[in-house]
Amino acid sequence: MPTDVSSENNEQDFLKVIKNEMTYVNTAPTLATTREALDRSILESEALLRSIGRGGDLDRIEIVKEEHAPSPLVIRSFDDLLKDATANYPNDIDFEDLFTEAELAANHEYILSLSAEFDAVHKLDALEVIIPAVAGILGGAVDCFFGGFVRNDSGKSIPGSLSAYVEKIFDKALPAEKILELEKLAHVTYDATNNLNTEVFIDTLSPHFHRLLQLGHDPILGFIFGVLDMLRGTMTTIDYKGKFVVQIMECYSDRKAADLFEAIAKVFLHMLSDVNTPAGLPVPFMTLFNKFQFGHIGAEGINIAELVKGMYGQGYDFRHFCAMSIPVMITEVIVRVSYFVKRLSEGNSFPEAIPFGLDHQKKPKLATMLFIAHSASTAINAGKIVFTKNPMDINYPQWISFARYSIKQLKWALMDKPALREKYVADVIDDHWSELSVSIDGLWDEFASKTT
Repeated sequence: MPTDVSSENNEQDFLKVIKNEMTYVNTAPTLATTREALDRSILESEALLRSIGRGGDLDRIEIVKEEHAPSPLVIRSFDDLLKDATANYPNDIDFEDLFTEAELAANHEYILSLSAEFDAVHKLDALEVIIPAVAGILGGAVDCFFGGFVRNDSGKSIPGSLSAYVEKIFDKALPAEKILELEKLAHVTYDATNNLNTEVFIDTLSPHFHRLLQLGHDPILGFIFGVLDMLRGTMTTIDYKGKFVVQIMECYSDRKAADLFEAIAKVFLHMLSDVNTPAGLPVPFMTLFNKFQFGHIGAEGINIAELVKGMYGQGYDFRHFCAMSIPVMITEVIVRVSYFVKRLSEGNSFPEAIPFGLDHQKKPKLATMLFIAHSASTAINAGKIVFTKNPMDINYPQWISFARYSIKQLKWALMDKPALREKYVADVIDDHWSELSVSIDGLWDEFASKTT
């Protein structure tokens, strides 16, 4: 046989040899029937002799065992085995050809049972469904009754109880005199409040709305675009027409940062100086909504960008975002603490029970419970918006959490779970192969020791 055989041919060679040897074992003649017939004849003869009184002669018979040299163990080469197998099976065969229909059906049922075992491990029990449902309803109820905005007697939207509570915390942490100190320390290149000093006209750039246009004022994106602006002496904006502009701010060239660390520090300090002012900072990623120049919302038929601008103008800022995060945190804490306590009560170790993981795969039940909880809270918030017809009631952090867990749950259901199920089944089968290999090695050693 050629030495440079392809992997496909090698596999076919092994399958043919295995199939041929299995056929030989199943069809080889056996002495079992003859031996059974001889044993019966001997027993009948002994019974006859004892019946005629000659049983004593049987007791005096001495059986002499002859010693024979062990037969040499002859191992045929694989080439010889393949030659016989190819003669019997000239055509290609599949792995399934090694088994009978009954064996294939049994294998299929066994794999299905292993898949069912995997699903059972990751299936939520009744309590694991009730806990996130209750947590989601509670978080949604807190948001429904204390979050969002309420209308005063004149019909104007004013912050609800949670927002008022958070604003008091900000007032205490950042009073007016502290804000003045921060403003002196943190002048930035992107803080133009009008178009007097811009080379490119920015639509609706004004003292009240400029932070919603400048990416440097975004609580998250600001640490990317704001830092870049400080290093380059620029201002990066998305105006109310959705136009993305990066322009040099010559009038603010003296505000450029000397290095990366100074840029990060000044961006952070500038955000602190703005967050507790009347206009406040926009919520994370709010500036990106200026790109959404589509939609037909309400009787006025405004688009999404115009809706977001109106929400910011009425006080939907970073402080309100923090207030709206409280119901989300309540939901998270209830689910995670309950998961932790339940896992410990079931006998799991502390690392196994801890309600945090780096990815969905490590804590699939926890991620599914969080998805259920945030789905319930989001549904309640959606119902509140439909009932009040007030976009200011949108719980932005809740919808972000829902989107995050929905993506993770979809990835788990479509990609991670099937892959892990396949690995689980393969690992069990590999364990059986290892046990079989050990058993075959032991049998071979025992047989070889008797023939040498």
